[in-house]
Amino acid sequence: MTTFHLRNADPTLRLFITAFLLVLTAGYAIGLFFVDHTTSFTSQGIQEQLLGNENSAIQPEIKYAKSVNDMFIFIHNHVLSLALVFFAVGSIFYFSSIVSERVKCFLMVEPLVAIVTTLGGIVLVRYVSPHFSWLVIISGASLFLCYAVMLVLIIKELWFTR
Repeated sequence: MTTFHLRNADPTLRLFITAFLLVLTAGYAIGLFFVDHTTSFTSQGIQEQLLGNENSAIQPEIKYAKSVNDMFIFIHNHVLSLALVFFAVGSIFYFSSIVSERVKCFLMVEPLVAIVTTLGGIVLVRYVSPHFSWLVIISGASLFLCYAVMLVLIIKELWFTR
């Protein structure tokens, strides 16, 4: 149990944390826009992105199945970067006093689990079955929701809670 809470932060720390979260959120949003652009957030889109669509009669863009090297690079980059993103947000959120310790624990740990299930689901789509695309969608949505909830609660406590 910590004695420091975000609501007690001085103005400089509040501004620093807020600016950091805004820049981080911009980067996260750009990633989401890219996912929407490449997959349309659909099961079919995820399958085509990973398995290719060169055998389809109608497609606006030909996509080829991801190679083993492409998969290693993609998974490596995303595990490391997303782990750091959620470590940073979770570390800031730890000092929140708005929610119970159980909710706080869930919101801090679930994204790390969701990183594994989302990226694991991507590997499963590519090498086991396209049906795992639903795992990618569900765990990706959980990842986003936890991020959004933590972000809103941090900003609320920094600027609107005394």
